[in-house]
Amino acid sequence: MNSLTIDPLIQWRADVETSLRREYGWLALSGLFWLEEGENSAGSGEGNSIRLPDRFPESAGVFSLINREVRFQTNQDFGWRLNDELLEGMSGPLKADASGDPDFLYLDDLRLGVIERTDQLAIRIWDPHHPVRQTFTGRRWFEPNGAFRIPAKIIPYDPPKAVIVADFVGIQRSGQMDARLEFAIQDDIFSLDAERLEDNSFYIIFRDTTAGVSTYPAGRYLITEVAEGESVVIDFNRAYSPPCSFTEFATCPLPQPGNIFPVGIEAGERYGKLD
Repeated sequence: MNSLTIDPLIQWRADVETSLRREYGWLALSGLFWLEEGENSAGSGEGNSIRLPDRFPESAGVFSLINREVRFQTNQDFGWRLNDELLEGMSGPLKADASGDPDFLYLDDLRLGVIERTDQLAIRIWDPHHPVRQTFTGRRWFEPNGAFRIPAKIIPYDPPKAVIVADFVGIQRSGQMDARLEFAIQDDIFSLDAERLEDNSFYIIFRDTTAGVSTYPAGRYLITEVAEGESVVIDFNRAYSPPCSFTEFATCPLPQPGNIFPVGIEAGERYGKLD
């Protein structure tokens, strides 16, 4: 069993709390609208394809989707900004989140961006004044438990294992798993498929028997410690709930079937709506 050092864990939990609460963090999401080919109107009026909060104009502009390119046309001089520049008239093609360098439109402090999920494009809206962000009472955690800081053997997939990744809104995409991490809990051996990250840690999505009881029903996410040689430490005290546990406007990957395992991990983040 690995010993658990409390101070770094407490700091990490404070950092993920701060990240969640930031101005354009997950709590600020206020809309997700899938685009139709052609024109998609945006504004606070009921007839718009993309609904803005009530404090904004009834008709504020139009998003055009043509051959997988999204552009934005302002209706009037409302002060729209594209990234750091005032936007007048029609924008060029807007870069989506999948590009790694997305464009953002701003109207006052409202932010809009294009997201790409397989072959579908949508407009995501962040509103720092969204009630969910204003009333959030904080993440909840199990007490730290050194028994859930566990060494695992890295069993690489060579080549990487091709998988289909389903998400919370029903979209499926192709993905890959780089390794199987094998570990023991008490006398039982388990394994989880994982993606290797650039710093040689691993990203895991899993579900255990606490899901729907004291943790988020769809599962939790976890980034391991940095691997050393053929082993890596999985610290389940750092398991956290996906963004979909805080907002209905996120699109969260779900666990692979093999990452649903019959044991309770009472460590990491709890789900406050359940207890």
